[in-house]
Amino acid sequence: MKTDKQISSWARAVYMTIEENPDKIEEIFNNLKKSLGESKMKYYSVIVKKALQLYEKETKAELVLSTSFDEETKKSIRGELREHFNDIDRITERVDESLIAGFRLKTKNILIKASLKDVLIGLKNKTYGHN
Repeated sequence: MKTDKQISSWARAVYMTIEENPDKIEEIFNNLKKSLGESKMKYYSVIVKKALQLYEKETKAELVLSTSFDEETKKSIRGELREHFNDIDRITERVDESLIAGFRLKTKNILIKASLKDVLIGLKNKTYGHN
């Protein structure tokens, strides 16, 4: 268990360092190898893999659409999202027809509910005094 925590700590440190210094990736990995030394070098690939998983988790977004769009429209939507949210690298999409119209965007830090379903639920709650 202690080793898992150490690996996670190393991975978090590597991820955060790369995030702050993306142009120094090679130097960061060389420093990691030096820091691990011979005795802990067996954990190097696991630390790198975990750091990559952190990166993917931190920079992904899920876009839930009310209807299926053609690839050109989805590409345009992804471009707009990346323009407004710089830290998004990967966007996964899925369709939820219960949204009626609009979309939801979920990242690590935000949830945007911009669908007709969400508006109607908000109106219902406001009208009937539910919160």
